[in-house]
Formats: sequence, C-alpha cells, structure tokens
Amino acid sequence: MTAQRYAYQDLLTFSSQLLTRAGLPQVRAEVVARQFLEADLLGYSTHGVQRLPSNCDWLLKGETNPDGRHIVLHATRSCETWDADFLPGPWVAVQAVDRACEMAADNGSGAVVVRRTQHVACLASYLERATDRRMMVMITVSTPAEAVVAAHGGLTPIFSCNPLAAGIPAGETPILIDTTLAMSAQGPMNRAHRQGTILPYPMIVRPDGDVSANPADFAAGGAILPLGGIEQGYKGTGLAFLTEALTAALGGFGRADGAETGEANALIVQVVDPAHFAGRAAFEYEMRFLAERCRASRVAPGSDPVRVPGDRALMFKREQLRDGVRLLDLIVDDIRPWAERLDCSFPVPIARYG
Repeated sequence: MTAQRYAYQDLLTFSSQLLTRAGLPQVRAEVVARQFLEADLLGYSTHGVQRLPSNCDWLLKGETNPDGRHIVLHATRSCETWDADFLPGPWVAVQAVDRACEMAADNGSGAVVVRRTQHVACLASYLERATDRRMMVMITVSTPAEAVVAAHGGLTPIFSCNPLAAGIPAGETPILIDTTLAMSAQGPMNRAHRQGTILPYPMIVRPDGDVSANPADFAAGGAILPLGGIEQGYKGTGLAFLTEALTAALGGFGRADGAETGEANALIVQVVDPAHFAGRAAFEYEMRFLAERCRASRVAPGSDPVRVPGDRALMFKREQLRDGVRLLDLIVDDIRPWAERLDCSFPVPIARYG
C-alpha cells in the first residue's frame, strides 16, 4: 500500500476548512478535524481523516445537525442522558468526555449516555482527554440501525461491531485500550475488500454456515463473527449484550425502536476519579507497576518484547508528529473529489512513506 507523509498542521487546517465549507461552524469543525487527526496519529487510519467524505456528505444532505445543541433528558449529580439529535459525533463525544470528567471530579464518578449522535469515529482519540486529568475513562458505542455481527452459533447479523475503549492513567505513559467485540471492525474489513486482500484468519460466517477469511463473503451477505470466533464467540456475544445495555438500553433508544438512524451511535462515557478512592498516586503506582511487569516479561527467542495496550499507538503518535502523518494514497484519493467540490486545496506531501 503506497502512502505519503503530510504535516500535521497542514492536514488539520485542511480538514477543518473542508468541514466548514460543508456547513459545520468553525469551532466545531476544528474539534471534529482534530479528533480525526488524533485517530491517524494513533494508527487508527480507518477512522481518521478517511471519515471526512462521509461527514461532508451527511452535512450537505442535512443528515447531520451542524449547529444545534444536545438535549439533556435526565440528570443527577453523577449521571446524565443526552439526545444529540444527529449532531457531529466527534463534537458530541468530546463534550461528553469533558462533562463526565467534571462530574467525576466532584463525585468520584461521572457517566454520560448519549443517543442519536452521528458516528463518533475512533474511541481511542478521546481517551487522553481523561487520562491527562489523571482520571480513568471507559467508552463504548453501539449503532442501533446496524446489524453486521452474528451472535455465537447463529448466521443472522444482530449486532454492530460495538467498539470498547478505556484509558487508564499510569504515570507518564497511560494505558490506552481500543478494541471491538467482533472479530473485526468494519473499517479494516471494508478496506481489505476494497484492496482484494484476504484477512489473516477466518472472521466471517457465510449464510451457508461456512467460515471465511475472504472479505468478499461479508460484502455478499455474510456476518462478522463475534470476538472469540467460531469456537469461543460466546465471549464476544456476552460482551456485545453488555455494551448494548450500557448504550442503547440506558439511553432509551435502540434496536427495539426500529428507527432508521443510519450510522448514528448510542454512546456511553464513564469516568472515574481515583482521587475519591485510594488516591491518584496509589492508583498510578499500581498500574505503572503492572505495566512495567508486563513490559519486562520473558519472551520466546526471537520474539518482540511484550507491549502494554497503547504503547504502539503512542509511539506512532510521537513519530508522526515529528515526521509527518502517514496517509495511504487510497485515503487521499477518496478525499480529493471533496476538496475539489468544496474548493479546498489538499496539502502537499512532505515525504514518501518509507
């Protein structure tokens, strides 16, 4: 896959301008653009600036509410439920993390559940907003109108991929977890299909019950297997139920409503402030100890050292801020027509990727 590097600030300026010309107010465009770029910095390129075309399309079609405000449906000292009315997902998620942090600082924990927010993109991109405050955060999302993942033992698509992320402060380097409760998120699945590549192992169950590593079988009507695959997918199915309960059910708007909400997400942000428990210093001491024990693990001859979740993502971030953000040419090819349509000049690359 060919790629080039672009200066971070150039991409941020361009992305913000593109979203503004699609109808998003400047302040919100800057927030959304920054979250997309954060995903690219951390290495989640299927959920970074690759999301610009779909977001511009939603704005121009009126499917995204560009300048409204979320409605607080219910609020207590440490819990709030919002209806986002199809506001831009990254804008809403940033507000939700910040509000949950405020409640956690006051009460020890804070939770914000959001229904009907447009696609929030990469969950990992929000984690450091909490860990920088020395707080622990958990975020998970479901998509009520989407059914692409089968329940264990079944062939019928039931769930969305339901990503789950957590940020844990551990001294200088936080632990950052971002995974999905399916064998694959849709982004990597769709990219593999587009490029005509085979997946590294079977992640799909076809309508005839056979399992497959060919993404074309998913495009032809197959379902993604739950986390754990064909043999232990009961684990992923159980966690999928948990995330549906935390998001759609707590928000009071989900699959049972039968609403055509497209890629709009149901979201929960839960923040815990260790200062209200044994203390931030004690919490970080324990988590740093555990992380260092993992990094110091013995490994088989010739094997790479053990990584703690987030180590590679944060390494990517440091390297790309220094040397330029790596963008696949296929991502740039998808964005260029929108740049031309909205009269925005796409940045000039600073180097070929090598």
